[in-house]
Amino acid sequence: MSKKKEKSRFKIENPLALSFATFYLISAAVFFYSLINDPNMVHVGLIGILSLITAFGVFRREKWSVWLAFLVFCIGNAFSITILLNPLTAEVGGTTLEAALIIYLIIIWISTFYLIAKREEFS
Repeated sequence: MSKKKEKSRFKIENPLALSFATFYLISAAVFFYSLINDPNMVHVGLIGILSLITAFGVFRREKWSVWLAFLVFCIGNAFSITILLNPLTAEVGGTTLEAALIIYLIIIWISTFYLIAKREEFS
């Protein structure tokens, strides 16, 4: 009775890419939550949809996801920087919102440049 070594069907080829897919998924959830709180912010819903599709593409390691990640990078930067420069942000959200946006900007910069550098590994 020899025991066969079972192989997992779920193989993580690149844990960093998986963590960036998780980042896009979490950011999509946050954008959708913001849309639920204020239904007039349709642009936030659009960023959420694009982030969700990007998360799926990065998880599946699709080549088109790199371009979509770049699009989310551009839109996310414009949105975050606009919110940070708005003087009402400090009054409404306070330091917590500003810190969250700065962390979002840092991670989106790192993830986008990583995906662009590794785009040849995507199929």
